[in-house]
Amino acid sequence: MQEEFLKQTELNKTLNRFNKIRAYHNKGYNNLLPIEVLKKYAHNYQQIQLNTKFHFNAIIMDIDNPELVAEWDIAGLPVPTIQTLNKNNNKAHLVWLLQTPVNKEYKHVVDYYKAIVNSLKKLIGADAAYQNHQTKNFLNTNLYRVTYNDTAYKLGDFKKFISKGILADREHGEFDYIALGSRHIYLFETLRRYGYAIAKETNLHDMLTQKAETVNLTFKEPIKIKYIVNSVYEFCEKNKENFKQKNRNKVMKFENISNLSTHEYEVEVKRRQSCAAKRTTIIKKQKTAVKLKVAIDKLLRHKKPINIKNIAKYAKISDSTARRHLKIITVFLKNTFGFIRSIRLIVHKAQRFCTKRSVQFYRSTAIEELNTIHKLE
Repeated sequence: MQEEFLKQTELNKTLNRFNKIRAYHNKGYNNLLPIEVLKKYAHNYQQIQLNTKFHFNAIIMDIDNPELVAEWDIAGLPVPTIQTLNKNNNKAHLVWLLQTPVNKEYKHVVDYYKAIVNSLKKLIGADAAYQNHQTKNFLNTNLYRVTYNDTAYKLGDFKKFISKGILADREHGEFDYIALGSRHIYLFETLRRYGYAIAKETNLHDMLTQKAETVNLTFKEPIKIKYIVNSVYEFCEKNKENFKQKNRNKVMKFENISNLSTHEYEVEVKRRQSCAAKRTTIIKKQKTAVKLKVAIDKLLRHKKPINIKNIAKYAKISDSTARRHLKIITVFLKNTFGFIRSIRLIVHKAQRFCTKRSVQFYRSTAIEELNTIHKLE
């Protein structure tokens, strides 16, 4: 279990934020455990507390009606990082891990977070009274069937799903200052973050003024910006040498090409293009794998025939695309129960399989496997 767990990058990052984590024992009592102990003895614990007294690390939805387990897909929400289904009653928890934890000291961010949570509950029919702190222990595959997608999200990814009943339908710029409760605070927060990034510019004051005027135009009732601009300007001017520059590493981490002959330059460019093409292919496969996973889960849940036509229909892709990804489909089907399914790892496994065998043999083998699984179903 430990070896399999360590391959889940985003899940590992989130749990490693804890020195100790509160876990609820199968027999009813709770323990405050070192995180390594939880990883090692996960089968002893039924639930864990992801959201703490100080931080929200995830958005958690409790689905009591098995018919609503896939409602998130119908609503167009991002794929949950973790879907944990009780093997006995098919009740589920959906968990979207957050890239950055929400600090409960910042009321405006907490209001933003709660607006998203309450909107999602209404949107997908989740338990409205659920306290959103603890969740089913997704590491305990003895109790639960777990689907895992190696992705963490920003709060901004859910902004468009905020219900108009929770916040009035307003322009993009107005939403945040409503959550903050003040146009002045919103302008100050926006302006200071902008100021930190441009603190060394020679026309800093003019740039801050222009930014402030732009933000001010988004308010129905504009405010006076002079004192806010001056306050941010004085601080940025005083501390401009202290702001750290963010590391902006390129995705492929290629160094600049220099001191190469014409032939060597062409060879290097072709090599980089090849690497970039391979990466793009893998990304496309991962996106298709997400659709396939959702389709297969629906077919299994509704006990419908598992075949290429149905999978393609539910995944909203062509039959030929589904056939090209037969190996991914068979991996999903073989590991339906008691397995944390990382899309990134499954795509990698299927890709590695293809490089070892011919495409024709690969397809014929995958078709046989799919037929065998279908018979078992």
